[in-house]
Amino acid sequence: MTKRCTLAWGWWLPLLLLAPIGAVHAQDYIIGPDDVLTVSVYLHPELERTATVNAQGNVTFPPIGEIKAAGLTAKQLGERLGDRLSSYLRATTAVTVTVKEFMSHSVFVSGAVTRPGRYGFERMPSVIDVIAEAGGAMAGADLSRVEIVRKEGDKRRTLTADVGAALRDGVGVPLPELKPGDTVIVPAVIGLPGTSVGGPGVGVLGEVGRPGLYPVSEGMDLWTMLAVAGGLTLRGDLGKVFIISRDGGAQTVAKVNLKDVLDKGARGPHLLKAGDVVYVPSSTASQVGRVGSAIAVLMQISVDLVNVYVIADAIKGE
Repeated sequence: MTKRCTLAWGWWLPLLLLAPIGAVHAQDYIIGPDDVLTVSVYLHPELERTATVNAQGNVTFPPIGEIKAAGLTAKQLGERLGDRLSSYLRATTAVTVTVKEFMSHSVFVSGAVTRPGRYGFERMPSVIDVIAEAGGAMAGADLSRVEIVRKEGDKRRTLTADVGAALRDGVGVPLPELKPGDTVIVPAVIGLPGTSVGGPGVGVLGEVGRPGLYPVSEGMDLWTMLAVAGGLTLRGDLGKVFIISRDGGAQTVAKVNLKDVLDKGARGPHLLKAGDVVYVPSSTASQVGRVGSAIAVLMQISVDLVNVYVIADAIKGE
């Protein structure tokens, strides 16, 4: 029988509360999709912009329009922008590009950590550093079985890391190296107060008055559950309410247009069951913002990574 090493408290916990990882060689960083850039033009403050690199690797910079950014360093992109701007400005000027957020080298952190979410890095960190960046492990975290989920084509592979042993024994305990797009899941010890993530109810997330986990009774429908959760906020998108349900070993996402139901004067049942997750996106957010928000809120209540991927894929597929 394998002995499980549960590390909920101990001398090593402060090691996971280190300061966030700093960038030290930004000039060599190769820009990629999702990176957030700050562009400033010497003597032209009106041209200063913050821009996000799109999925095609381009950024939009007025008055030039779209320009390729992926594959370049910040210095190279600045020089290219300067050359292009010379066609619009009377004098040659210097353009400075700074990488504000290194999101093309990002890792998702979920489970029993202080601040679950998506974190970007200039250089890929270790598993220990990623957990520290997410605020450290919570009391009750089981660091002996941290999972790293990696997407490889259409499939996902899960690696297990004994972070507790690495912290306790120091060198000699190998940990998997992280890659961009990985998800690190820190499980919680079942039964410890304050560490339970998920439960037998229905999770209601996003633009509702009181997001959270609510008990569900037989025959409870979507309308009733939204009312229990305080109703939609002013930003809630009534036309795109997502219901994530588990059917056997698979998960499905249903997109419900409640606005259409109201307009036609019908009240569809849309019955819910324990384990479902209801997500109400913002009507004012961009697609990227909706995906990011969905991932963040799902990570706060669930260590079920399938939930995270299923809802993100559904929103991207709109």
